[in-house]
Amino acid sequence: MLTILGFAMIATFLVLIMTKKMSPIAALVLIPALFCVAVGQGAQLGDYVIDGVGNLAPTAAMLMFAIVYFGVMIDVGLFDPIVRAILRFCKADPMRIVVGTAVLAAIVSLDGDGSTTFMITVSAMYPLYKRLKMSLVVMTGVAATANGVMNTLPWGGPTARAATALKLDASEIFVPMIPALAVGLLAVFLLAYVLGLRERKRLGVLTLDEALVREPERETVTVGGSGGSSGGAAAADGTRGGTGGGTRGGSGGGAAGGRTGGAGTGGGAAGGRTGGAGTGGGVRLRKNPAALSSPAAPTSLEFASSGTTDADRTEGAGDEEEFKGLDPNRPTLRPKLYWFNAGLTVALLTAMIMELMPIPVLFLLGAALALTVNFPHMPDQRARIAAHADNVLNVSGMVFAAAVFTGVLTGTGMVEHMADWVVGAVPDAMGPHMAVVTGLLSLPLTYFMSNDGFYFGVVPVLAEAGAAHGVSPLEIARASLAGQALHMSSPLVPAVYVLVGMAKVEFGDHTRFTVKWAVLTSLVVLGAGILFGTI
Repeated sequence: MLTILGFAMIATFLVLIMTKKMSPIAALVLIPALFCVAVGQGAQLGDYVIDGVGNLAPTAAMLMFAIVYFGVMIDVGLFDPIVRAILRFCKADPMRIVVGTAVLAAIVSLDGDGSTTFMITVSAMYPLYKRLKMSLVVMTGVAATANGVMNTLPWGGPTARAATALKLDASEIFVPMIPALAVGLLAVFLLAYVLGLRERKRLGVLTLDEALVREPERETVTVGGSGGSSGGAAAADGTRGGTGGGTRGGSGGGAAGGRTGGAGTGGGAAGGRTGGAGTGGGVRLRKNPAALSSPAAPTSLEFASSGTTDADRTEGAGDEEEFKGLDPNRPTLRPKLYWFNAGLTVALLTAMIMELMPIPVLFLLGAALALTVNFPHMPDQRARIAAHADNVLNVSGMVFAAAVFTGVLTGTGMVEHMADWVVGAVPDAMGPHMAVVTGLLSLPLTYFMSNDGFYFGVVPVLAEAGAAHGVSPLEIARASLAGQALHMSSPLVPAVYVLVGMAKVEFGDHTRFTVKWAVLTSLVVLGAGILFGTI
């Protein structure tokens, strides 16, 4: 009975989320509460929730201070060079941008923490996706899948859990799996390439004005900022703006859109939202006429420097508001402290990898130090904390809501009964192939269960069943890593809420798009492991 109710609870949650009938927070709280009452354990609901909150409180604390830390690093300009470098590499080509997303997510995943990976990746790539009107679920799907493959690093969590549960050495599990994981990562890059081609076909090929990008007098490559006093972006007809005015001129550019501009020097975005006096220059993106593949695609897309007034920004709330954080002239920039901030971030990530302190403590100390050094005045510190309070509240609220779900799932015994049922359903004839069975089971079980529940509750049982048929525990442990590409999009993983929250993507949309590709990637890892003889 508990088995059926457990699967029914998970299915109900996923259906309501994917059909957008309930918000994730409401579904994570109300559905398990309802099922807890249904199994006759409503009196224990409070205890289950408190246990779940206690287990996830360190994660919530880590995410809260990690968001503040990386938010401050974004404010002070630590990641602006990454955006410029990616923009130069991508040249406004959607295919390159999607591949760049996968590469960046894979590289940053070396720190072993999904939350920091998603914060850095989204911070760097989100402006490009928004400006080029690319699909944001492509960004979240590629980032989550790449991080899932890289999450198998010994310090990432799953490998350490498998080693602990089966009393094995983590290096003996991980090192032989490197070729299979490399194939899985290549599969992610290939997926990014295919999805990028799809986006290119939908949007057309765009070209970047390299002269403006490499202009030595000032750095104006970051998206949507205020520029210097020299020339600006050309209008849609290809002419350069001199003294502005008219429907395509004006000072400072915004996203292509509705209003005509005011007077000023420098060009504005084509047909764009301009206003106020000022000088401007920026990055120009133009649609390549030879590559148009969609009649609905815009004929031009230009980035121009912002000479807009505060009133303009307020009226243009929407896309323009999303990019003010990357304004190269924003008052929060701290260029003189760039190397301090870079060194602090490297030291923080190194301490995480070396496990010098618990991760929540590291981010707590890092956030406090970053705020104090970069913003020594109390009003500035309060302003920075307030600026990121929305993300902090959304993510921490989601984590504590997930604590209700996991607390009920574990406390009522549903997880244990579900795991026993799945293991018991494996035919005896499959005993000699228990490693492959473990790999296949890792896909749904790591999606519907926490890593702790899977590695400490299910994997030891599978290892015992395999040992009776001569299957090494090492093979079981390696096979159990195959499902991690899918696990990183599980509703029970707090980091995924950081990803969808910062990218402003509905969790249901992310799930619908990502699951099929993550399953395919996991099967590639499993198949490669079998082919190389490590599973």
